[in-house]
Amino acid sequence: MKTLRIGGFRIDRVVETEGPFAALDFLLPGVAPELVAANADWLQPRHVDPVDGQAIMAFQSFVLRTRRHTILVDACVGNDKPRPQRPTWHLQRGPYLERMRAIGVAPESVDFVLCTHLHADHVGWNTRLADGRWVPTFSNARYVFARPEYEHWERAHRDALASGAEPPNHGSFADSVLPVVAAGRAVLVETDHSLEDGVRLEAAPGHTPGNCILHARDGADHALFVGDVLHTAVQLADPALSSRFCSDPTRSAQTRRALCERYADSASTLLAAHFPTPVAGRIVSHRDAFRLAD
Repeated sequence: MKTLRIGGFRIDRVVETEGPFAALDFLLPGVAPELVAANADWLQPRHVDPVDGQAIMAFQSFVLRTRRHTILVDACVGNDKPRPQRPTWHLQRGPYLERMRAIGVAPESVDFVLCTHLHADHVGWNTRLADGRWVPTFSNARYVFARPEYEHWERAHRDALASGAEPPNHGSFADSVLPVVAAGRAVLVETDHSLEDGVRLEAAPGHTPGNCILHARDGADHALFVGDVLHTAVQLADPALSSRFCSDPTRSAQTRRALCERYADSASTLLAAHFPTPVAGRIVSHRDAFRLAD
């Protein structure tokens, strides 16, 4: 993705990994092969590998620079995180911070870290390993968590501890969220919170209970960071398809369709957490659903 300009705002991305993720019918249970075939002209090979049907996905953050603040949107998987149930994430070592510095952003210059939700692949770089302890990676930032989202996972974490069950989210609440709280860097906000003029949250429940999207608007220009409301562009072709990672598939589908209908054929720039290069696009009407246009 090239640097985007939204009025006077600047948006860049920081890629952790990109490539085939999983079979499309694993990611989207119930997806019909005919759906991809009917939309192959725009889905393949960018979003779906035409040979083996793998979903092509990126794990990435977006850096939004306004006139006042530098805002990191979602924090990927992270380095050194124990994720044995997901081998490609387990104890990975990658040049994420170096890539961030390459776009002119040092960790200490980040003012806000905004997690659209608290799944493991959106919170990992909240913390880094230092002398055997997890400490905030962005030492001067305020970490913004939607209150309903935080409270949901805090309960799940507490219940798992009490019962001796496996911790939720691959243990990411313990190693990537709670250390931020302990350091006094977390801020719990409502799902309509504004970080500054033109930058605000909106509730988008379904993928997780407190899932949010982030709007960036300056003048006539508008971008929306939708996190995992859309895991893959295939869901534009059929918004009823929720991923296997959605906690409430029915509500997720309702949220996704409403978003598509609201922004279809507008000039708004769509930025989804896992869309592959070149990432940014617009939602346009297509047949009886939607597609992504560059």
